[in-house]
Amino acid sequence: MARSSIISHPLSRRQVLKGGAALGIGSAAAMGLTPAWANPWGRTNVYAQGVEEGPEVSLAIRRESLPIDGQEAQPITINGTSPGPLIRLKEGQDAVLRVTNLLDEPTSIHWHGLILPPEMDGVPGVSFAGIAPGETFTYRFPVRQNGTYWYHSHSGLQEQLGHAGPLIIDAAEREPIRYDREHVLLLTDWTFEDPMSVFRNLKTMEGYYNFQERTIADFFADVREKGFSQTAEMRGMWAKMRMSSRDIADVTGSTYTYLLNGHSPQENWNALFKAGERVRLRVINGSAMSYFDVRIPGLKMTVVAADGQPVQPVPVDEFRIGVAETYDVLVSPEDDRAYTIFAEAMDRSGYARATLAPREGMQAEIPKRRQIADRGMEAMGAHGMGGMDHSNMAGMDHSGMSNMSGMDHSSMTGMDHSGMSNMQGMDHSTMGGMAAEQAKIGANGLLLAGEAQPGSRYNQAGIGIDPDERRVLVYRDLKAFTPWPDRREPGRELELHLTGNMERYMWSFDGKKFSEVTGPIHFEKDERLRLILINDTMMEHPIHLHGMWMELENGQGELIPRKHTLNVKPGERVSALITADAEGSWAFHCHLLYHMDAGMFRVVQVS
Repeated sequence: MARSSIISHPLSRRQVLKGGAALGIGSAAAMGLTPAWANPWGRTNVYAQGVEEGPEVSLAIRRESLPIDGQEAQPITINGTSPGPLIRLKEGQDAVLRVTNLLDEPTSIHWHGLILPPEMDGVPGVSFAGIAPGETFTYRFPVRQNGTYWYHSHSGLQEQLGHAGPLIIDAAEREPIRYDREHVLLLTDWTFEDPMSVFRNLKTMEGYYNFQERTIADFFADVREKGFSQTAEMRGMWAKMRMSSRDIADVTGSTYTYLLNGHSPQENWNALFKAGERVRLRVINGSAMSYFDVRIPGLKMTVVAADGQPVQPVPVDEFRIGVAETYDVLVSPEDDRAYTIFAEAMDRSGYARATLAPREGMQAEIPKRRQIADRGMEAMGAHGMGGMDHSNMAGMDHSGMSNMSGMDHSSMTGMDHSGMSNMQGMDHSTMGGMAAEQAKIGANGLLLAGEAQPGSRYNQAGIGIDPDERRVLVYRDLKAFTPWPDRREPGRELELHLTGNMERYMWSFDGKKFSEVTGPIHFEKDERLRLILINDTMMEHPIHLHGMWMELENGQGELIPRKHTLNVKPGERVSALITADAEGSWAFHCHLLYHMDAGMFRVVQVS
């Protein structure tokens, strides 16, 4: 594949304008108002201003006035663009990344998904002090992996202000993936509100941004379909929990503009191809709060990597991408026509889009948005403990509560749950009975490595997806390209509950916000452990562990996939194997920005 010419020295704005005019590039793009890595010809184009290629990179962070979706905005920029430049490193390099803070507040950069020393991870208060205004911090680390990743601020709510960008690491040896061209697609959500105002609004009123609540017409439609009794019962249950069955996303298109490579749907960014080429699309969900369902009508996609790690090819028509996840897909457009890249918000309140086309300026039909779905029984605990109000559970010991499906805990404080460890959601019609389950238990009494947890729903994409409508990627499909080196069975299990109170907008692990915990979660150096996550809430949570891989136990045996971020659906129980080989302190949190800021954050100490 041809490599672009890289301009590594700083350019004045006049030089940029002069060079842009010579190449026939519009003045807005030439001035860096949109990310130059969002250039339609990908890496085959000779104009590469805005791409920072390693091993040595310098980044300047500031607030600037830039147009977003045709309106004047004040995003955080990195080297003059928001989102920031594409950083390109190579496996085997020693990266040197100098970050200068030109803001009037501290900042930071976290290299999401990278395995590196803890002091280079970029989390203020955990692994370093942050970057003070006017200071330059130099990140130095060996690049020990390849694939599609991204970077973002870990300071306050700066990520919502555009402080993010893509990070691509080229392989030291030839990859198994063959392609002729590539495009990086970074999905983000932008609001013209102050992020602190958004946070206050969420804490003020549950459903503040939800403009798709159920109506009287919906009620009568449900009565016709399900009968009055069942409809009234369901409505009563949701009312008792002071939630709506349409609480799909906390922040919606009522305030968000969904962007693809910094461009709104109306701006129709083009990714170009030549007929017959195989095109690699590196899709990154760099949004603060939004899940997307991605499809290209008329084109089959083949998923070849997840979270930067190669997986065995999976042909799909659509995939859901959680916040902070990445997927690489291959497409092979044969016709001389345009295709819409359509990224629909999970709650159907909006979408991002671009056009894959043989010529600039083309566009294709935009799919009609689907109707918002209603959460059903699976969110109330049919597979777990979903829907519980944890406002009075902060002091409870959850170590024996892994399987208390659908119970009302409003008056359970102080109860001994030690005898309730094996009761959760065991649907024997699909599990093959107790004998089949016992066959999956190892000599140490734990589930064998790679087996899926009872209560997992890896064969489901999630709410609002009709599996009969088109072929959709599910976690069960992900199979590593080769087995991972550490084949040990887990020596112990660590169980954590994802907890929260939507009405009060409090989010936590095991009923405790980060401000209420007294110490870190402890991993023994080099131990092999199983992390079990049980979602006791009615919202999806993308859970991210810094510094180490999580091997998702999706039933693929020795070929379970490595991920840095796990989506846990409401009421779901999932698990991952971890080799604790990274000594130091590491952040562990929900990657929904406002959930993390509200308390769904812990520190993992490996020693």
